[in-house]
Amino acid sequence: MRTLEARLLVPTGAVLAEGIQWNPDDGRLWWTDIHARLVLSCDADGRDLRSLALPERLTAFAFAADGSGRTIGAFASGLFVYDPRTGARARLTTFEPDLPQTRMNDGRCDPDGAFVVGGMDEVDLAPVSRVIRFDGAGETTLVSGISITNAVGFSPDGTAMYLADSPTRTIWRFPREPGTGALGERSVFVRLDESEGVPDGACVDAEGGLWNARFDGGCVQRYRPDGTPDIRVTVPARQVTCCCLGGPNLDRLYVTTARESLSPADYANQPLAGGIFVCDLAGEGIRGLPERRFAGPLPALG
Repeated sequence: MRTLEARLLVPTGAVLAEGIQWNPDDGRLWWTDIHARLVLSCDADGRDLRSLALPERLTAFAFAADGSGRTIGAFASGLFVYDPRTGARARLTTFEPDLPQTRMNDGRCDPDGAFVVGGMDEVDLAPVSRVIRFDGAGETTLVSGISITNAVGFSPDGTAMYLADSPTRTIWRFPREPGTGALGERSVFVRLDESEGVPDGACVDAEGGLWNARFDGGCVQRYRPDGTPDIRVTVPARQVTCCCLGGPNLDRLYVTTARESLSPADYANQPLAGGIFVCDLAGEGIRGLPERRFAGPLPALG
């Protein structure tokens, strides 16, 4: 197993940075600081940092396939069509209205252009939430009994979906039917022990390798398609939350972190916590996949 080191890209000091992705249309990285209610972006080298205040917490999002710059946004209370340049939004769904302790969490578009997103129980971390698939016409429940949805990802050929329920320290692999998005019986892809932290956000590269952020683990770990650990990228912050492969050649690993719940002493020991980090992978011969876009219909924003 090879070890690389990430370097600081942007010292944002985020409370809980998440959902990072590369948008080639504008040549920018985009991410959200969930608890600060911000959506942020910068160029590939961390310059020209911009932020926009949000009316509620944004946890994950995907750009529309029509090139309009609009997104489908997973806000805490449900899905919205959202324009991160202007702040305009319109509700599409309400998430689990019968479960006030849950909110939306991790998600991304599947290979067919539907948005797959799951929830979490913020109060008790009880396994009461679910993962849904929204195609613009309606939503389908894919997985039930979830405490904290994370590591949503898809194999390059679309025949497998990855998913973690973070408190179980397990990443599952589901066989997947392209076109319908239907899932088969899950199997254990990776199970972490307590010393490794918990699985958080993830992305998949062009070779089918899964890169998983380790919350309280201080790293991003790549796994080969058979589950064998490969490259580890260390990060000078313990709470590593999400990652993406981006830049003009899709050969840079960008990493978000958090300072949520850190004591003053913890923060003093890791003063870069909450920053955005980068690790160049050109020398490793690894490239990412373009982030998939939402292909379903979205209403116009006034």
